[in-house]
Amino acid sequence: MVDGQFEDVAKKTQKLLEEAEYRRNAWAYYYLAQSQYELARNAEYMEAYPKAFRDAMKAAYKLAKYRDKTEENKAVYEEAQEFLMELKDSAITVSEIYYDNEKPRKAAYYLKGAVRFAPNDYALWLMKGVYEIKARNIGEGVKSIITAMDSIDLNYVPDDISLQTMIDALDEYELIVKSGEYDKYFSTYKFNPTSKDIEDAVALKEKLKGMIEGEEIDKDERKKESEIIYKTFRSDEEDEDFEE
Repeated sequence: MVDGQFEDVAKKTQKLLEEAEYRRNAWAYYYLAQSQYELARNAEYMEAYPKAFRDAMKAAYKLAKYRDKTEENKAVYEEAQEFLMELKDSAITVSEIYYDNEKPRKAAYYLKGAVRFAPNDYALWLMKGVYEIKARNIGEGVKSIITAMDSIDLNYVPDDISLQTMIDALDEYELIVKSGEYDKYFSTYKFNPTSKDIEDAVALKEKLKGMIEGEEIDKDERKKESEIIYKTFRSDEEDEDFEE
């Protein structure tokens, strides 16, 4: 990793993970996640490793999954926090690019990968639900929204990486609920948001907006920028389920 030999790191860690003694080893998954992430964001490797970003998120999930297996794994997981935040930030950015270019299914796909290694980030769960509903995957969307809204209150504060995502997600959530279009789907899952629930969501959104440092994000400007990026953006064309 220090020498920038990311292909070698990826190959060596993948080989190690074929051996039983390493299949729950946090170091192996940490190095695999880092090396795949570096391959994913380096244009030189895009053609040879079109699914590197997805593979980075899968490895990060395993790192989180086996965190509590040993004390060493816990220590590795803590050491990996800065990297995991960077990986999550990239997943959010990629999902926004797809959403801004009217591809909500792909947007949801990348947040699905992110919540697997950041399961307690309810900003991601809420926005994932919004994207799924927009992609007409309504059942999964409602379940994701319920996961988020059952876990937050007016005191909930996401981390800095997810702050803007939560603000945007609450804004979209308000519109979805007020539309009434999905009431029957909410009822199927015994989720019946009241006017008070909507007021609380709006209040939380306004509270979080006050925590944003710098200029407020202009969605129209972001969309224009996303359209420019999308023209040269390359990613795996076919979604593969993250579940294993």
